[in-house]
Amino acid sequence: MNLQHYFANLGSEFSSKTQIQPLHQQRLVEFNPSLATFLSIDIKSPPTKRLLSGEDLVPSSLSMVYAGHQFGGFSAQLGDGRGVLLGEVRGQDGLLYDLHMKGAGPTPYSRRGDGRAVLRSCIREYLASEAMHALSVPSSRALALYDSREAVYRETPEAGAMLLRTAQGHIRFGHFEYFFYQGKQAELDQLIDYCLEHYYPDCLHTESPLESMLMEVVKRTARMIAKWQSVGFQHGVMNTDNFSFSGETIDYGPYGFMEDYEPNWVCNHSDHEGRYAFSRQPGVGLWNLNCLMRCFSKHLERDQLIAILQCYEPELQTHYDALMMKKMGLNSVQQVDELLPSLLTLLATEKMDYSVFFRLLSHFEQGDFALLLDEVVDREALSTWLERYERVRIENELAWSQISAAMLAVNPKFILRNYLAHDAILAAERGDYLPFRRLLNVLTHPFDEHPESDLLAQRAPEWGKSLEVSCSS
Repeated sequence: MNLQHYFANLGSEFSSKTQIQPLHQQRLVEFNPSLATFLSIDIKSPPTKRLLSGEDLVPSSLSMVYAGHQFGGFSAQLGDGRGVLLGEVRGQDGLLYDLHMKGAGPTPYSRRGDGRAVLRSCIREYLASEAMHALSVPSSRALALYDSREAVYRETPEAGAMLLRTAQGHIRFGHFEYFFYQGKQAELDQLIDYCLEHYYPDCLHTESPLESMLMEVVKRTARMIAKWQSVGFQHGVMNTDNFSFSGETIDYGPYGFMEDYEPNWVCNHSDHEGRYAFSRQPGVGLWNLNCLMRCFSKHLERDQLIAILQCYEPELQTHYDALMMKKMGLNSVQQVDELLPSLLTLLATEKMDYSVFFRLLSHFEQGDFALLLDEVVDREALSTWLERYERVRIENELAWSQISAAMLAVNPKFILRNYLAHDAILAAERGDYLPFRRLLNVLTHPFDEHPESDLLAQRAPEWGKSLEVSCSS
């Protein structure tokens, strides 16, 4: 494993040296072979295994310091309270990827916490990040999962665990906020140069590299959130310290994949005011970008920063429309504008399962409404919508079979339902990882039929709809 240490070279103002502190009777229970191959990591080789488990020291491993707006309030200093950045490796695409261990033990930023993660949260992040990757949503990814016999105390004692995850970068909006509000201009400039070199090198060849980079950050963030909305994903804790400067979904905590369609759904039961409700995610993304842009008020004029931010909404809307056009088998944005608002109103009224509906719509055949009408109470309202939809589909030049095949390639049969994660966690806590692996298999190939796993495509039972996740997750 060719481990680099580019971020560590920035110096002590950016981080504190830390090491993985292995758990008691720790075991490697799952690893991602395709991702390991992509990163040229032989995770089973003894030297690599010792480094990644914390048995051998990584001299330049560290925990990052940053700030952040958390539920609207500013915290001047945060940081990796339970995470260790081991370094960077280069993928087969030529890009650098961080290796970051979650639950590695206390750090200088733990704020009196134990720096540990529980098996429950590590399994949830492993499943979610790999599911998002399979859905083509930019995301951190899971490389390895370790369990242990060490008790970690949350509401009750739980099994301690560690998750080795990768991402193109773990630099957050909060990194820039930390140096800006601390008045550390030299370090802020240093961080800007670092991001230009490692994340946005193409911008170095433009007339205004910083302006070009920030424009790209805005657009990546807009596209990421458009994808969240299209697949029905809710992050749960959209604080600025949880937003990636490289435009990836990171920090999976109390997330959720929408089941019954509810625009104002709140997956995080710690979010009592619904600040990060599903329908509010696009607006929160813009709010977070506003916070980020303030950090460059000494580098660019106000009009320049406003112009950069004004790219957000059209980029998000354009990308969302394109995604929904594919989900619905349409061939123009005008058709989306005509059909989508009334469909979403119907789904909300009927509390129809979002993913199930679009999967069934992918199987829709001309003149056959029965499959979809059986899913609703107000058959007349849906029948009226399907008649309009059918007329539009008939106007398209492609054969219905081609349209259906394309829809099936973007509308997943399998999503990470909360009750499925719950069942997999309970089994793993008993030492049985088979349900976790079965679930992981369909989530990493969510568009395939997997007839042997049809049970994992079913709607949640009533008890499964009432399961709560919070920031302790």
